Amino acid sequence: MKPQGTCFGFELHSAIPFRCLRNGSGAPLEVRDSPVAQVAEPGTFVGEWVAGPEPSVFARLYRDGQVYRLWTRSGGWSLIEPRIPRITLPPFDDPALSEENIWNIPIALCLLHRGDLALHAAAVEINGSALMLVAPGGSGKTTLAAAFAQEGYRVLSEDVACIAIDGAPSIVPGPAMLRLRPDVVSSLHLPAAQVIRRLPSRITVALSTENRGNCHPVPLAAIVVLERVAAEFETERIPAANAVPVVWPLTFVMPSDEWQTFCFTRLVDMVKTVPVWRFARPLQFSALPETVARLAALCADGQF
Repeated sequence: MKPQGTCFGFELHSAIPFRCLRNGSGAPLEVRDSPVAQVAEPGTFVGEWVAGPEPSVFARLYRDGQVYRLWTRSGGWSLIEPRIPRITLPPFDDPALSEENIWNIPIALCLLHRGDLALHAAAVEINGSALMLVAPGGSGKTTLAAAFAQEGYRVLSEDVACIAIDGAPSIVPGPAMLRLRPDVVSSLHLPAAQVIRRLPSRITVALSTENRGNCHPVPLAAIVVLERVAAEFETERIPAANAVPVVWPLTFVMPSDEWQTFCFTRLVDMVKTVPVWRFARPLQFSALPETVARLAALCADGQF
């Protein structure tokens, strides 16, 4: 299989057509779709993820040596072999669904085994530096990332952010993808973006190929913790010691002492050198241009 492009520093080798990859080369990652047999003993139970207004399990992870089996409510069983690395997805009728499914838990496992941090966060590039936007789900970080794209900035990630910690912390760009509510899509103009999947609650778009760039790491200038609601703009520096408990819940980590120590140590190293800021802003579409302008100005002025 010929490489199709890169994502998170990996060069994807797959027969599945991916539409949100970037340019360049990297370490090979094989992605295939094939039925993964359900076995009576999938391995040691690692953990599960819940979501929804009435929380229910949408994913369970098991480990058997260096192999992981992932069950998801929407797709069934996947096989992740991060040491190779290789990801086997269940067959989907829509290639866009395969592309969405790989860029969450499966890729986070590969990033973790590579020695990187994976956070539930968005990131954008401003003047050659990365600004990471962190917040719980529903806080508008993907909408804000889309607003940056509307203004011509490069979106580095919108759901999973990969942080390389060796040396100065940097963001390794993920898929050139945004998953947006329909009202967001109708309120913003994303030049040359293409809709690749449409649901009543979410529309998945592939961003313009002209502004994707490659997967070279981008130096991380600052971490911005977004607050849900504010009447006006507020910016406040969070001391490193206070930033750790804010960012830790958004860090992908497996429930074992070894992995928790690994991720916690890297997170502490990151916030020691990268400033963390609280940023409150009005949650209105009309406020998005000023929100982008304020964050871009703070980066340009070196205040971050």
